[in-house]
Amino acid sequence: MLWLDAFFRFSAVGLLLLALPLVLLCKNKSKPMVYMFVAQCFLLVHLLGFVPTVFESPQPFLLILRLLDVGLLAAVWVFVLSLFQRDFKIQNIHLSLGLFVSAIMLAERLVQYGYLNALPTWWAHLVNATASSIAVHMVVVTVTGHNDDLLETRRQTRIHMMLLVALAVTLMIVLGSILLPEFQPTIHAISLWPLVFVMGFWVFRLDPAVFAFDTPQGKTPDAMSNKDRIIHGGLMALIVEEKIHLQSNISIQSLAQKLAVGTPALRHHINQNLGFDNFSTFINQYRIEAIKLALENKDNDHIPVLTLALNHGFNSLPPFNRAFKKMVGQTPTEYRKNRLK
Repeated sequence: MLWLDAFFRFSAVGLLLLALPLVLLCKNKSKPMVYMFVAQCFLLVHLLGFVPTVFESPQPFLLILRLLDVGLLAAVWVFVLSLFQRDFKIQNIHLSLGLFVSAIMLAERLVQYGYLNALPTWWAHLVNATASSIAVHMVVVTVTGHNDDLLETRRQTRIHMMLLVALAVTLMIVLGSILLPEFQPTIHAISLWPLVFVMGFWVFRLDPAVFAFDTPQGKTPDAMSNKDRIIHGGLMALIVEEKIHLQSNISIQSLAQKLAVGTPALRHHINQNLGFDNFSTFINQYRIEAIKLALENKDNDHIPVLTLALNHGFNSLPPFNRAFKKMVGQTPTEYRKNRLK
């Protein structure tokens, strides 16, 4: 097993040592790239610290590595969120959960090196359950936004990330912690290798579309190709004449079907020609403009905001309030009150 461990571990370490300076020296670093750099640092620390006995560093250095690598899971989690959530910011919930999972892992390390007495027998189950929950959340984040994403490169990245995270965490918990604990360091190295390889591949390609949420500014119909003008005309007809954006179950697939075009072609049109990277944002702009008109109409003062949201295609109040405030700069209730002044 040592030769297998050495191959995966030290090839991953080599990839990280090559990739980290490239990310650090990149002039136009986006937030996802910064979070990836942090995650790669923790991966490097983990691969150098959690090793078979024959590869162990001197004890003081090894102790530092093992105490630092408790932040690995939290760092990868934040990186994944930043990659797929537009305008992602670290909030108290991220800090709290990240500190919690790091703290319970740190307690295990302190017991291992004799700084704490033995932990309860259920502690290992707590660590595994927490790690599994974070992994599930990462998978959910990558899946839920996949269909709504209009950037093809990032859509593909979602699938790759989902598979890598699911594979790595499953192998580390099921094989490393439960079935084959005697080979846990080697299983960790093998499990993390695909993630390290893909991160390195992204860095060496220097493909900004993977990390950035920037979208084109949009084009006027005159600047579009004949094919795109036909798609645009049909799309505007569905919105202006049929008010299709008011349907709560509208999806890009159903919209493409009504236009008799392929879904990839419609994604490309909304992204490249209209300047949106998210289908919900595109649809919600028309819904919110209609709701603004309704709020400005005195005849609608008796209608609750929730009813207006439901009548204009939203399924619940919280997503509507978030979308409205992001687009208008104030809540629907504030918008209505300002109109009444």
